[in-house]
Amino acid sequence: MKKLLPFLFLLLGSVSMSYGQQDKMFTQYLNYPSAINPAYAGSRGATQILGIARRQWVGIAGAPESSAVSINSPITFFNMGVGLTVESDKLGPEKNTDVGVDLSYRLQLSESLFLNLGLKAGLAHYKVDLLDAKAVDQNDPLLLNNIDGDVIPNFGVGAFLYSDRFFAGLSIPRLIQTDVEGGDLAKSTLDRGKLHYFLTAGYLMDINPFMKLKPSILVKATQGSRLSYDISLMAIFVDRLWLGTSFRNEDSVAAIAQVNVTNQLRIGYSYDFAISKLSGRSDGSHEISLSYDIVFNSKKLKSPRYF
Repeated sequence: MKKLLPFLFLLLGSVSMSYGQQDKMFTQYLNYPSAINPAYAGSRGATQILGIARRQWVGIAGAPESSAVSINSPITFFNMGVGLTVESDKLGPEKNTDVGVDLSYRLQLSESLFLNLGLKAGLAHYKVDLLDAKAVDQNDPLLLNNIDGDVIPNFGVGAFLYSDRFFAGLSIPRLIQTDVEGGDLAKSTLDRGKLHYFLTAGYLMDINPFMKLKPSILVKATQGSRLSYDISLMAIFVDRLWLGTSFRNEDSVAAIAQVNVTNQLRIGYSYDFAISKLSGRSDGSHEISLSYDIVFNSKKLKSPRYF
């Protein structure tokens, strides 16, 4: 069991820094808001296809790896939006797979201000490959069987207020919290576990005809844990090149770059520098995203979307 101790410390550390293993976080959360808010579905006004992958704490064995594929689209006739996400996480021998469906309803508050109300429904599968774990005592009874959890349900809620220049969102993406006890998934209930609350906001400012600034913030609150927040600032040059930085308290500082190849195709990359106790043990975290907007009926996007 001695060789499992580094993984156990890594697992405990990731839970304390991310405020819950179940709620994964991406540095480019603004490129993938569906991960934390189901109300975002359909708000772009086009069908968006997104892929994102993150490799965290490079250089540490068993460090987290996350990836997701997402698609969301408006249903204009009904003032609704729909989305589908498939997410995968790996941390040491632990593996999680989540599939979620988002549904939103749009309210027009003024000529340029809209409010989306969203619901999420999904399924998650949890597995720990203990048989592949390296241990001094290969006959340790704790390592003779894998933990292969049942498929469990999840529900979430959210609200997303937005215009061409401003956005704000509030969400609880996981209302059902599930514990693992004795190798089996405990019974899920709506009032069990710790809920994660997410608040996001951002604004777009014109500096000159060639440059814009987009400051944004993400606040994460969890019952019984300290408040966590991400503060980001992106500079947008001629609507094509995005360069910026992000600060996550007690965790990391990130450099972010994005290229809008066209008004519809975007490629993003970020690199996180750890400022926590892992700063001397990790070579940082890498994250890459790719998204494309499909516009039907021969309509053209007049300008790239900023939210």
